[in-house]
Amino acid sequence: MQTADLTTQATLLSYFPERVQAALQAYASAGDLAPETVVHLAIAYLLETADVELKPADSNTNGPGAPVGEQSILTYLPLPLQRGIEQYATEAEFPPEFVVELAVTFLLDPDASSFEDCQVSVQKKQVYWLQQYCALQQAKAA
Repeated sequence: MQTADLTTQATLLSYFPERVQAALQAYASAGDLAPETVVHLAIAYLLETADVELKPADSNTNGPGAPVGEQSILTYLPLPLQRGIEQYATEAEFPPEFVVELAVTFLLDPDASSFEDCQVSVQKKQVYWLQQYCALQQAKAA
């Protein structure tokens, strides 16, 4: 993993409460994925289920997108996810950061509505789902 990737991972994860960070890292380890990939997959799935189309970025914009704001988690996400989050947030009248929280919460505990009531234990079926969804996303990209 390159230094820029480590910086992005650390910065992206730093937006989450410590117990959520630990859970994301545990899911990443169990699923043999990078922690930021777990976050990306959770967001992509939420947007997909909401019928938000993720349009591929240009070949030179596959990494983190354009700066959205100094304090925004969106700054550290790929441009297609940024656009999808912004669309969902506008339609639902939520702040974009809440869309990210909603996506991660749903991955960690489908019955929770926020980080406060989220159970963060690693569930085997969720690990399996992550691996399968990751493979599906890779096949779509190919």
